[in-house]
Amino acid sequence: MKIPNREELDAIVKEARISKRLVRDLKYVPEEITHPSERDFLTVTTKSGKEGVFIFNDLIIQFTLDKRRPNAAGRVEAIICDICATWQRGTNSAVLTFKKSSTHTVSYLVCADLDCSLHIRDLTDASRLSRTQLRESITPEGRVVRLQGRLAKIFKELL
Repeated sequence: MKIPNREELDAIVKEARISKRLVRDLKYVPEEITHPSERDFLTVTTKSGKEGVFIFNDLIIQFTLDKRRPNAAGRVEAIICDICATWQRGTNSAVLTFKKSSTHTVSYLVCADLDCSLHIRDLTDASRLSRTQLRESITPEGRVVRLQGRLAKIFKELL
């Protein structure tokens, strides 16, 4: 994915009709994006990290991101990310919610850092831990294909 500069992002967001308040609050510094050539999608969040925009293949949609809360025993259960299939400790997981219509939302359990593109390419500690937990033998190239397929399916459901 080509990482847009600030002006390009502003144009993309304006065209997508994202709320003015959210656009104003987005924190975007392209120079701070690690491994830009390895990204299949881009998320830009507010300073709080609780909401933002998700960009995939020239499509953009607003989202909210909520860290998962502990259960009655005080633990946050581990998950397998719905986007990249990476095993994540409970404290590294979140719920990603997209507004499908004025009355419906769609939510996914995801990696809290939304670095799925890096996880599938074994560029993070979480990815190496996940491979041992899941004993997955698929190649990084196969994981890229799987990730892109899941993203296409998610966006098809939303639009």
